[in-house]
Amino acid sequence: MTNADQSRQRPSSHPFRRLWPVLKWLMFALVIAFVGRRAWLLWREGDVGSVTVQWPWLLAAFGLYGIGWLPSVLYWHQLIHRFGGTSGRWDVAHAYFAGHLGKYIPGKASVLLIRAGMLAERGCRPGTAALTSTYETLTYMGVGLAVGLALAPVVWRQIVVELPAVIRPVFERPLVFGAVVVVVCVVLVPGVAKILGLIARRLTPPIVSIGEVEMDAARIGTESQPTVSEIEIPASFLLGWSFAFVATWLIHGLSLGCTLRAVGVEASLSEWLVWTGDIWSASFVGFIAVFAPGGLGVREAALIELLKSQPRISPSQAVAASVLLRGTWMAAEILMTLALGCVTRRVSNLKSQI
Repeated sequence: MTNADQSRQRPSSHPFRRLWPVLKWLMFALVIAFVGRRAWLLWREGDVGSVTVQWPWLLAAFGLYGIGWLPSVLYWHQLIHRFGGTSGRWDVAHAYFAGHLGKYIPGKASVLLIRAGMLAERGCRPGTAALTSTYETLTYMGVGLAVGLALAPVVWRQIVVELPAVIRPVFERPLVFGAVVVVVCVVLVPGVAKILGLIARRLTPPIVSIGEVEMDAARIGTESQPTVSEIEIPASFLLGWSFAFVATWLIHGLSLGCTLRAVGVEASLSEWLVWTGDIWSASFVGFIAVFAPGGLGVREAALIELLKSQPRISPSQAVAASVLLRGTWMAAEILMTLALGCVTRRVSNLKSQI
C-alpha cells in the first residue's frame, strides 16, 4: 500500500477515535449518576440501622480476596515459562497485582501495558507477557462463565416462575443441571484451548520495546508482530488449572459472604454457592462494560440488585456490602502491590550480593 493510499484511509478513522473517548466518559458518567441515585434511594428505603460495620469480618474479606488470586499468579507464571520467559514468582506476582490497578486507568490495554513493562527486564519479553496475561484473563473469565452457568439455578431461583416452561424443569434440579454443565465443559476443553489461543492473539495489542519504555505500537504509529506468534496450550494443562480457577471464584464468593457478615447480615456457609454466583454475575457485567474503568459502578449496580432480592438482606445492607466490597478489594490490590514491591526489591538485592 502506498503512502498516498494510507493518507486517504487515515482520516476516516480519526473521527471515531476522537469521538469514542467522549462517548465512553459520557456513558460512564451517566451510569455513575444512575447507580448513585439508585443506591441512595435503596439506602434510605431500607433499614439503615441494620447496617453495622464489623471490621474483623471485613479484614477476613480482605485476606480471602488476595488469597483467591494465587491460582491466577501461578498460572500466569507457568504460561510465561512455557514460552521461554524466566521471570521469578515474586516478580510475576508483583506485576500481576500492579496490573489489577491498571484497570482503573483510562486508556488502551492499561493492564497489559503495565504487566509487560514491569516484566520487560525481569526475564520476560513484552509480547510474551502481554499475550500470556490476556490468555490468563480469558481462562479466568471462561471458568467463571462455566461456574456462573452451573450455579444459575441457585442464583436465579427467584425468577424461575418467569422462565419458559421448557427451561423451568431444568432449573428446578440444580444438582443435575450443574453436573451436566461440568461434564460438557470438560468435554469441550480441547476445543476451548485452541479457541482461547486464537482470541488471545486477536485481543493482545502489539507491544514494542523502546529503551526502557514499553509502548502500545498503535499509539506510536508503527507495526509490530507479537513476540509469540501462536499460543497452543495442552488440553490437560488447561483442564487442571481450570479446577484451580474454580477455587478462585469460590474464595471470592466467600469474601463476599464475609463482607455481608461485616454489614450485619446473618449469613451462613450454606449460602456460599449463592455468593459465588452473585460475584460471577456482577463481575461479568462489569467486565463487558468496557466504558467503565474496572467495571466501576456497573458491577456495584448488578451486585446490589442480586443481593437485595435475597430475603435476609435489606436494601441498605445490599448497598453497604457492594460499596464496601469494592473498597476492600481495591485496598487489597494496593497493599499487595506495595508489599510485593518490597519483596521483589529485597530479593533482587540478595541476588546481587551473591
